[in-house]
Amino acid sequence: MKAFVIVAGLLCASPALAGPVVREAAGANAAAIQAAVDQFRADLGNPNNGNTAGSQPGGRREINWDGGGATAPVGLFPTPMTTFQNRGATFVTPGSGFSISGQPTPEFAELNATYPNLFASFSSPRIFTALNSNVSETVFHVPGNPAVAGAVTGFGAVFTDVDGEFSTKMEFYAPDGTLLYEQFVPWVAGDDTLSFLGVSFDAGELVAKVRIVSGNAAPGPDEAGSLDLVVMDDFIYGEPVATEGLAITPESGRIFRSADFELVLAIQPPAGTYLTGGRVWLDGADVSAFLLACFQGGSSSEGQTFSCPVPAGALAAGDHTLQVEIDLSDQTRRRNSTRWTIVP
Repeated sequence: MKAFVIVAGLLCASPALAGPVVREAAGANAAAIQAAVDQFRADLGNPNNGNTAGSQPGGRREINWDGGGATAPVGLFPTPMTTFQNRGATFVTPGSGFSISGQPTPEFAELNATYPNLFASFSSPRIFTALNSNVSETVFHVPGNPAVAGAVTGFGAVFTDVDGEFSTKMEFYAPDGTLLYEQFVPWVAGDDTLSFLGVSFDAGELVAKVRIVSGNAAPGPDEAGSLDLVVMDDFIYGEPVATEGLAITPESGRIFRSADFELVLAIQPPAGTYLTGGRVWLDGADVSAFLLACFQGGSSSEGQTFSCPVPAGALAAGDHTLQVEIDLSDQTRRRNSTRWTIVP
């Protein structure tokens, strides 16, 4: 009973979830957005881990599409695009695939001869687009191991020629598929312009997928009338960490404040490994010690389970994020999160 009271008291005292950290800018050239990009990099942390395999203790990953330099040919890729799996990201589109600009037709002149006058690069010389669609998705996994699903703490992207206030947006999805946040990319009038939007989450939310709508039409036609054609440059995102093998119940969704519920962690470590430690955060505050006093161990078809009863009224009305990280005997970790909206 004592542990139960301690946990309930802590949950009652937890603040409602704060909003995500948003960095955005738009302007006529790279200098106009550089400060916002650099601030977003600082939000995610150093270093840039490049192609280093496996989830690293900290830092971020970046993709600038510029491999091969100014002499590189146009690159065509199927969907899913697996070229950057060593950096923990796979790209999919409902279109026919993807392209990275290059010679002999820089800035997608092979798609339309007017495009070099429309698009600019942030990190010169190459830029990126989906083909036959203006929609793309970035799905995260452990760097170098696409079989193990992962998630990040934030994602940002550079866009070129965002002319419309509501033409281009990003949507951020949790590991359980819940839409965490969406926002339109800042716009600026004119051609050869650049825009940046970066969103990071510092209260425990994790992003498993980012859906990007680039403009209001797929590249190909002239930009005329109401058409706003947009392509992409640099992607910047937090270090991907494995989510597979760690499940939290209840999943993201609404919970009535008048209802009791059971918090359950289901852990299924890879074969030959075992649990060595872990931590739990509620709305960014470390509650590990309190929940350890409440959790009861068990087993199920999913492996080990740990459960704790949460009494009615324990959580204040509003949004709350619970993040769990576990350490395994092979020196790897798993991390997952859930966001509950407590309804009065």
